[in-house]
Amino acid sequence: MTRKQKLQKPSELIKLYSQKLSREVERKLSPLGFELNFQYRSPHIAHISGYIVFRIGWILEFDEILRQDKTDVIKVKYRYHLMNKTKKFILRYDNVPHFPKIKTYPHHKHTIHSVGESNTPGLLEVIDEVEILILKNDKLP
Repeated sequence: MTRKQKLQKPSELIKLYSQKLSREVERKLSPLGFELNFQYRSPHIAHISGYIVFRIGWILEFDEILRQDKTDVIKVKYRYHLMNKTKKFILRYDNVPHFPKIKTYPHHKHTIHSVGESNTPGLLEVIDEVEILILKNDKLP
């Protein structure tokens, strides 16, 4: 996130991140429904959580814990969990430190068949990936 205006207080950067995320999700999607929750645990820490229901019934649940460090927003913890309409697991990104042998530890991606390396995706990137999966699949799980 670039700094375009002088920050008035420590939580301003996290508020800007939250507002941008809300705008982009609303602009990007034509979901059946979605919910975004923002909890400010302190002036420097926020918890973003919620879900998105895609047009075919897939559900993406997500959580992000963010911390402001000077002029940066750092994603301390995250989980993006995708399920089909019967709540059968499709994929999940997270940074829970339980696969230390993975090169991108603690960041990893769970799929139906494996756990592998992953960058640190953002919610909007995961939404893009889900939309591509929906378009690519003839037979949806």
